[in-house]
Amino acid sequence: LRRQRQMCIRDRFNLMHQWNEIKSQFECDGSLRDIYIFDTDVSTWNQFLSELRLSDYPIEFTHGGNLIDLPSNIGSIKQLQESDPTTLSIFVNEIRVNCHFFITSEIEMDINPTEINSDSSFNSLIEFLKFLSNVANSNVVLTHENSQGDVILTVCS
Repeated sequence: LRRQRQMCIRDRFNLMHQWNEIKSQFECDGSLRDIYIFDTDVSTWNQFLSELRLSDYPIEFTHGGNLIDLPSNIGSIKQLQESDPTTLSIFVNEIRVNCHFFITSEIEMDINPTEINSDSSFNSLIEFLKFLSNVANSNVVLTHENSQGDVILTVCS
């Protein structure tokens, strides 16, 4: 088992020092890293979608593999999922963050750890996690794939 690491990141924080301590968590091991916001509801999802549209993050939304405009609410996305899968890709500089809309009670995204390979890409990731934390007014947790208990770090609200 991996050693659980809990780092609570707030506004004042030495990212370079933190990157040196945590970079081994992003070594290629064939798995993704998951981003979670727990205890969400329809209004949290809709706030996330609204704020994302207003942000500077480039996005792509696909339905059944076809690029379409991002719907304005989670209800519309869930309706689309009745016929084909949906994926929202958010581009955070060199990092592609994918959101799959699995369940309403949590926002789950994934990243390829090989895209977090420098203090610069780590800074970009942390800034995005802070954005999510502010939008949801909640902690945001980064874990190993499919391992909610194997926390790499938490951005605290």
